[in-house]
Amino acid sequence: MSKIRAALILSVLLCGLPSKSLFSVNDVAFGEKAPDGNGQLETAPKLFKGGVDDQGRNYFLNGQLANNGKLILTASNGFFGNGTCRAGGLSSRPKVGDQTLMKPNFAYLDQWKKTTGTIRWHLWLPKAGTVYFDVNMRVSPRQAGSELTVSLAGKSRSVTTISSSNDTPQPWGLRFDVTEPGEHIVSLSAKKIVDSKSGVGELHTVDVYGSAVKDSQLLRARWRPAAVHGGYSCSQIKQSRIWVMTTRSMCDFSSYSPITTPFGYYGTSFERDRRTTGSFNFSMWAAGKGKKVPPLEQMPHLLAAGSPKAEFSGFGHEGSGVKLRGWIPMPDRPKLCVQALRVESAGSYDTYYGYFWDHPSRRWKLYAVGRKWNGGRAKSHLSPGSFCEVPGPPHVQRSGDLVREVRRRGWHLSEGQKWVQMDTFNCKSKGPANKFWRISVDGEFAMGTGGMRYYQFKKPRFTAGQTSLPEFLAVEATKQLYRLPAEISNVKASKVISTSATINLAVARAGNNSRVEVYYGESDCLTFAKRKLHGTERNSAVSKSTQAGDRSWSFKSPTLALKEGNNQVILTGLKSMTKYYYRALVTNDEGKCWTFQTQSFRTK
Repeated sequence: MSKIRAALILSVLLCGLPSKSLFSVNDVAFGEKAPDGNGQLETAPKLFKGGVDDQGRNYFLNGQLANNGKLILTASNGFFGNGTCRAGGLSSRPKVGDQTLMKPNFAYLDQWKKTTGTIRWHLWLPKAGTVYFDVNMRVSPRQAGSELTVSLAGKSRSVTTISSSNDTPQPWGLRFDVTEPGEHIVSLSAKKIVDSKSGVGELHTVDVYGSAVKDSQLLRARWRPAAVHGGYSCSQIKQSRIWVMTTRSMCDFSSYSPITTPFGYYGTSFERDRRTTGSFNFSMWAAGKGKKVPPLEQMPHLLAAGSPKAEFSGFGHEGSGVKLRGWIPMPDRPKLCVQALRVESAGSYDTYYGYFWDHPSRRWKLYAVGRKWNGGRAKSHLSPGSFCEVPGPPHVQRSGDLVREVRRRGWHLSEGQKWVQMDTFNCKSKGPANKFWRISVDGEFAMGTGGMRYYQFKKPRFTAGQTSLPEFLAVEATKQLYRLPAEISNVKASKVISTSATINLAVARAGNNSRVEVYYGESDCLTFAKRKLHGTERNSAVSKSTQAGDRSWSFKSPTLALKEGNNQVILTGLKSMTKYYYRALVTNDEGKCWTFQTQSFRTK
C-alpha cells in the first residue's frame, strides 16, 4: 500500500502573532509552476570565491549551480541536529559528485517529533528577487494539523498540514522577497505537532525557483564537520614530561574536543551551553579496528582513578582499549576545562598521570593513571595535540553547517621547575576546507571546523605571546600534580608454605576509609580483574580477552581495612610447588590505586 500523499495548506494566523510571522494570500505562488528538471542534482559541487569575512580572511563556498532556474532540496543535502528528525528510504533522483559530503541518497526525512531544532539548507542567491518554495510531504490523517514555520532572509511563514488521499503531489507554494543577495538559510521548524508518536510526516523534497534563483547555488558541506587538528609546542622548552592545557568552547552546539596523547585521548565534550559534560575520556588504545589483540604484557592498563566510584573499564568501537567509567569528576560542568598530563618511564612501560583542576576547591585532582607498553622506546617529551569533531551517523545528526570552535592555552614545565607557556600552533591543511586556525585577540590558540565557508591556509603555523601564570600553576598547586590516592612504600610476601602466604604492605599514606584487596593467580594479569563489560566493549576482542582464562586475575582476597604502617593480608587455599603472581588494590575516599608492579612467590 502506497503512503498517502498530502499537501500543506497555508494558514493565515491573525491573532496574537507579530506581523513578520504572518503572510497574506499574496504570498502564495498561485499560478506559478516550478520549472522542469532535476535542478542542481546533476551538477557536482564546486568551490567558488565567496568573499571576505569579518576577520579579513578570504573564503570560498562549495556550490551546486541551479539548472533551469531551479534548486531541489532533498533529504540528503540539508542539515539538522540530533533528535530533530531522521533520514530514511532510498531516492531515485540523481546525486552527482558529492560522495565525500553525503554518501547515502536518502528519500525523505521523518521522525520529526519535536518542536525544538530546525531542518536547514543553505543557498547562494547572487541577486535580489522572489523565491518560491514548493514543499512535497506525505501526511497521514492522524498527523494532519501540525503547525510549521518556514524562514528565509529574516522572514517567516506559518503553515498547517492537512492530509490528502490524492496520490498526485499537491505541493504548497510560499513566496519570499529577498532584498539582499548573498548567503541565505532556508529553515523549517515545528511549532505544534499533533501526533507526537508519528511526528509531522515525511518531508521528501522542496522545489526552489523564482527570479532570485536564476544562477543561484545550493551550498554544500560535509554532513558532519571533518575533524580539525592542531599541535602545540614551546619554542623555549624542547623536552618536558608534563603539560597543562586549558580548553573552552566558543559555540552554542555540542562538540567533542580532547587532547591527543601518545596513548590515545584525554579530554572532554562540550554541550550547547558551552559547558563541559563534566566527564573525561581518558582512553588508552590497545588495537585499531580489526587489529589483533596484543600479548597481555603489552596491553595498556589503568593503575589508578581519582574516585572510589570509578570503574576500570574499556571501549570497543573504531578501536579497542581501556578507559574509566561510572564517575563524573566535574559535576560543576565548568566552561573552562583545565587538565594536566605527565609521564614517567621505567623498563618497557610509560606511565601517564592525568589530572584536572577542580574549580570549586581550587586544587588539582587526579583523574586517572594508565600505563602503556613502549617496547624500550621511553617517552622523553609530551607534545600535545588536539582535535575537534562532532559524532553521529548521517541519518541521525547532520550539523556540518554549524561552526564548532574551541580555544586553548598550554604550558610546559622546565627542568628548573618553571612553567613556560606554549607559543607555537602547528596546523595541517591539504587544501581549502571548512576549517580554520588562528590566534584570538586574547592570545588563545583557536581552531574551528564546520560551517559553509572554506579557507585556504598556505602555511598554517601561528605564534602567540606570553601571559601571566594562572593560580593552577602556582608552586603549591604544582605539587598536587604528583599526588596519588594512597602511597604504598613496600610490598612483599612472607610466611610462604604449601597452602598459604602472607602479603605485607607498608603504607606511607592510607587515606580516609581505606581498604585493600589482593588479586592473585598463576599468571601476571596486570590490573585486569573480572568485571561486567559495558556498551561498545561488549563487541571488543580486546575487552573480552581480559576476562578470559589467564588474562584476568583468578582469585582475590577478602576486603580488609588498611592503615598507615604495616598491614598483612593472608592468602589461603594455595597449591603447593606453584608460582603465584599478585597485586594489591587500595580504595579510599580519594580514589583507588593498584600497586604499580606485580610481585610473585612460590609455595613449598
